[in-house]
Amino acid sequence: MPNSVFRKLTVAEVADRLQLESHFSFHDYDGDGRSVRHYAEDATIEGDIDLDRLFWGGIAGIWAERDLIVNGNIINWEIDTPACFLAIGRDLICRNLVASSADIRIGRDAKVAGVFSSTYNHGFIEVDRNAHAKYIIIDDHTTIVRGNAEARGWKDAEHVEIALPVSSWLEEVRPEFRAEFFKLDGRMICPNGNVDLVKALLAGREILRD
Repeated sequence: MPNSVFRKLTVAEVADRLQLESHFSFHDYDGDGRSVRHYAEDATIEGDIDLDRLFWGGIAGIWAERDLIVNGNIINWEIDTPACFLAIGRDLICRNLVASSADIRIGRDAKVAGVFSSTYNHGFIEVDRNAHAKYIIIDDHTTIVRGNAEARGWKDAEHVEIALPVSSWLEEVRPEFRAEFFKLDGRMICPNGNVDLVKALLAGREILRD
């Protein structure tokens, strides 16, 4: 299926409708020459979306007024730099969702076939209804799911607004894999935090306890 057609809008044209100043506040999008991809109907994108690369390629955000179907992964590894935002009026459907610094607002359900991972406190995800995935893992990130979280997984703190138990990577990784990912004192070996752990899940490795 070909990619759906979008209109290219300026940030000023969507600022009021999307309430950019209050909802997408990590970066001042206006005045930097970036544009917003607007899908007025259901939208399909073939392949992966790299929210970091899109932003530095001149795209401030993607606005889908109805469903957004991504036949691939949505990736945002960068934790400290701005990323392309997602504003989705109804459902988001994708293979995997890895988010860090991006602002992502979903008007209905998030339907993720595999891993839904959100990391670090510069980003924001809001799902107005339910989140479905194989795994949902919230790690020092503002993630709000107003309905049910239908997945295995955890959040790292009780105050996070998603119906998951509180736990940690160290507690959830199977004992036979701990030496691969953790030092003896429990700190992660990877200098980029949980990146190697998330990549292991994306590769289909069964590293987590049942």
